[in-house]
Parts: sequence; C-alpha cells; structure tokens
Amino acid sequence: MAQVEFNFEAEFSLLDIGATSSLMRTGSVRPTILAFSNNAAVEAVTLTWEDSAAIPRAFEEARRYVRDLEPAAYAVIAHITRYNGAMDYHLPSRNPAPLTNDFLALSMVARDGNTRAVTYPIRHNEGKLSLGMPAVTDAETNDWRPLGDLWSNPFCLGDIARFRLRERAVEPSTPLWNAIVELTRLRIHDDQPNADEYMSFLDDLRNGVFTVAGRSERDPGKVQLRPRTNFNPLGTLTVEASRLVLGETLPADVERVTA
Repeated sequence: MAQVEFNFEAEFSLLDIGATSSLMRTGSVRPTILAFSNNAAVEAVTLTWEDSAAIPRAFEEARRYVRDLEPAAYAVIAHITRYNGAMDYHLPSRNPAPLTNDFLALSMVARDGNTRAVTYPIRHNEGKLSLGMPAVTDAETNDWRPLGDLWSNPFCLGDIARFRLRERAVEPSTPLWNAIVELTRLRIHDDQPNADEYMSFLDDLRNGVFTVAGRSERDPGKVQLRPRTNFNPLGTLTVEASRLVLGETLPADVERVTA
C-alpha cells in the first residue's frame, strides 16, 4: 500500500469544507489548532480560556504542543471579530461573537513555506447565518499567523535557549562584558549570602544560557531573552533565533481531541 503524504492543497480544501460546514450547522466554531504529520496523520488541540487576558497563553501552549510534534504543517480555525484594527477570539460557550464584524478565519502554514489564510465574513439575517466572499492571503500577505513560524523560530515562553558555538550574547572582548563581570564581582563581595545567585549569572553568561521571555512583535525571526537568575544587569536581549538552539522545554498544558 502506498504511503499517504501530506498534501497542502488537499488538506486545506478539507479544512475549509469542514470549518464552514461546522459554522453553518452550529453557529460558531471552537478555536482549534491542527498539526499535520508527513504521513498526513492529524492531531488537534482545542483552545479554551477563562477571560480575554488568558488568550495569549492558550495560543502559546498550543504552539508549544504543536512544535514538539515536529509537524509538516499546522492549521488554525477560529471565530474572530475585527473592529478598528483590533481582533478578538470567541468561545461559543463563554464569549459568543456579536452579530457584526465577525468572521470565520482559517490559516495553514507548512514547513516548506506554503501559507494560506482565508477569512469569511459572517452575515446574520433574521436568525440565519450565511458566509460572504472570503479574503484569501498567502505567505507574502498573510498577517494572521497565531502560532508564528515553528521551524525557523521554535522558541516558546519559558524555554531555555543556548547560543550556538562561537555565538555570544556579549563578546568577552568588549567594555560591556568587562563592566558586567566587574559589577557581578562587586555584588558577590558585598552580598555574600547571595553569592551563588551572582555566580550562576556569570556561569550562564559565559555558557550563553538564557530563558526565553518572548518573541519580537516586529520581527518573527527574533527572540527575547532574559537571564535565568533574578540578578539581571542585562535586561532583555532581542536576538536572531538562528543564533540559538533549544535547551530545556516545558510540557504543554493542552486539551487534545481526535481530528
């Protein structure tokens, strides 16, 4: 039997049909992330949250789970509202979408660079739903990629990242390096009870080990880093993800469903 391989066009067509049919049948869709393996197997994660402040964490946990599956592609289905440039997500059971400015949004991003997003306007008329003509965007024009690029930038909040060999957060030959080391030595001398904290900072700086604090909003290929220690004379560093390798990670806290 021939092995089935992931096919972007075919899988996106099935995603489109399934999502639009579900919306027309039930009136909404639950935010869902799907991960496609190279052999076309699919795993799905449904998102939930207590309030709007928890939405970023829900997507971050889904990103972590999907990243660790090392998929050929991922897709996102969501019921969204757009108004004056702002976007909101809706849970059918918790915060239903209003009857204006709401959309069914689908997006698929593949490891090979294939990207497509489709956004359907949802029309409400006398208690009935219909879908308007969708807006379609590709890799060059798509501005809705909730999980970002899992392959060129695989880092999630809380991960431990290490600089690659011959890469440094701060070059040892610079005045900044000397100033940081001298400051840390003074702290060790003046605060002996917490000397281990300062020594740990120096060890991590020397070995290029940091905690991922976020991803750059302006450049999805960059990562924000902070020292693992509370002692932090560096602040937040923003560096190219290509300069880093992934160290320790955390297990994702997600709800899995059968797709």
